[in-house]
Amino acid sequence: MTNHIFEKGLRIRLVEEKLLELFQEGKLNGTVHTCIGQELIGVCLAENLKHEDYVISNHRGHGHLLSREDDLTAFFAELMGRKNGICQGMGGSQHLCTSNFLSNGIQGGMTPLAAGLAMAQKIRGAGQVVCCFIGDGTLGEGIIYEAFNIAAKWELPVIYVLENNRIAQSTSIKQTLAGDIQKRAEGFGLKYQKTNIWDVEDMIRTFGEAVSNAREHSTAQFVEVDVYRLYSHSKSDDNRDASEVASFREKDLLGKFLAEDPSATDYAAATKQEINAAVKKAAEGALLTESPKQPQREDSVSFAPIKHIEGKRVNELIYEALKTQFEQDNRTVLIGEDIQYVTKFTPEPYGGAFKVTKDLSERFPHVHNTPISEAAIVGIGNGLAIGGQRAIVEVMFGDFLTLAFDQLLNHASKFRTMFAGKVNVPLLVRTPMGGRRGYGPTHSQSIEKFFLGIPDLCVLALNHRVDPRKVYASAFQENGPVLMIENKVLYTQMLDTDAPAGFELALTNEAYPVVKMTPIGRSPEVTILCYGGMLNEVEKAAQTAFVEEEILCEIICPTQINPAGRKVVAESVRSTGRLVVVEEGSSVAAFGSEVVSSLLEDGVPIRAVKRLGNNEIIPSSFEGELECLPSVQSIFKSIVEISS
Repeated sequence: MTNHIFEKGLRIRLVEEKLLELFQEGKLNGTVHTCIGQELIGVCLAENLKHEDYVISNHRGHGHLLSREDDLTAFFAELMGRKNGICQGMGGSQHLCTSNFLSNGIQGGMTPLAAGLAMAQKIRGAGQVVCCFIGDGTLGEGIIYEAFNIAAKWELPVIYVLENNRIAQSTSIKQTLAGDIQKRAEGFGLKYQKTNIWDVEDMIRTFGEAVSNAREHSTAQFVEVDVYRLYSHSKSDDNRDASEVASFREKDLLGKFLAEDPSATDYAAATKQEINAAVKKAAEGALLTESPKQPQREDSVSFAPIKHIEGKRVNELIYEALKTQFEQDNRTVLIGEDIQYVTKFTPEPYGGAFKVTKDLSERFPHVHNTPISEAAIVGIGNGLAIGGQRAIVEVMFGDFLTLAFDQLLNHASKFRTMFAGKVNVPLLVRTPMGGRRGYGPTHSQSIEKFFLGIPDLCVLALNHRVDPRKVYASAFQENGPVLMIENKVLYTQMLDTDAPAGFELALTNEAYPVVKMTPIGRSPEVTILCYGGMLNEVEKAAQTAFVEEEILCEIICPTQINPAGRKVVAESVRSTGRLVVVEEGSSVAAFGSEVVSSLLEDGVPIRAVKRLGNNEIIPSSFEGELECLPSVQSIFKSIVEISS
């Protein structure tokens, strides 16, 4: 048993040493974080895992992967940027994916994903466990404690493995860690155990007990492993005392195995031949020379009149869309803060700050209240989605999305492409956005612009002309992440399919329709572009311009704002030559400025442009709030000015 363990560990070490050699030869680029000195941790854990179990890793994950995978050619090809690599050259050293292994280089970012993946296994009753590696430097990241709390509270079959090598990149744990690691883990309800890399039998036993507890009792585990990284953080950036490193080299079990066991020399020689052959074969693969292109929106669209729909409030229609999804797909899971219909602890039912989720938790089993942990719950949504569930996450106020930005930018939106299409992320994050409710500076913002331009993140904004049920039905067909923006004022409005006097309404035939409101029988003079809750204000301003100044406006209101098609607005502006862009959030580096830039790039002749938004902090004073947001009056004024 022990020789088998040592041989697997030695194989990993020889691979890592080869990587450093290749880097010196200029055959690798970027960076390489080796696990030399830590190899036996992944090996001993793997001894206790089934093939179906998951391992979630980090920037120093080569050993974790190679403890379970044998394809050295695909491994080396990946780090050499070749298309025959594990992720076709997209992931490189830090971003690797096989059927049951994922790694990402953002410290702590994968801990909630591991919890979500474990939750997916628990829901399916699959009996699988999820093991998530972190380093001691990661103990400074807040998201891990959010993940620990939920994993323990929800009794998820996840094991967090701390590889405590006493140093982050160059900073000792003595400078960064307050308190006690065991108390931290136990304080969040995790079952804590400790072992060390210099006692292989104890490592195997400890991991075995943790895996058994997670698998058989569905309890979240925390295993701390004392270890010492023998090489630098990355390549050669090592500032540790040489005598300290030397003392741990003397303790190194793999070094002793190689020096003392006669069979180790022969094994090492054979393994080096295997490695050299794998490197040679890997180098035969074609280099990845460009990132795969993101799919573009179809520009060939047609319009049809809006069909009459009996008026219902928008929040009621969103509820119906969610209810239908649960009825049609038993993989659906909804998590968020205060979303359950709870009567036991409150005088009246709740069901979300804006009552959208109402009684869904009474009707369906997988609707769950979460702690106030926006980063973690979006990360758990990522894990649920990758684990085969249709994940819906409600963030109570859109302002709070800043706390979950990393999970959307560096995780959900990257996984499909970064992992060469090996995983899908059917995650839908829905959140209310916008002002006019008097909620003040941190609860009234429209911050969706920060999510525009992120590849493979679909951003949608509901309005009062397009049935939310249609938008949601299309969103639930996506295999990538979707951010659904729901304007707060829109919740209480009725879905309206009747055109204002003098205008006609039409929708494009797309999954996420564009609304067009055009003067009947006459050519428009001004194009107004808006989205979401601003459509109501824009329509009133256009009617005022028509009645008071006889200025004819055409309104274009897309539902999808990332990626945004521009054909419809381009055709309108080619006709009018004048464009007013209205958005409730900041107009600086935002949707409107991007559209204007794109139109100019496409050679669309624009005689005049006006951009309206809010570039100030929103006051709590309701009157002050209304003054700083685009209004019917300010939009009307811009229409008149641009027409002069």
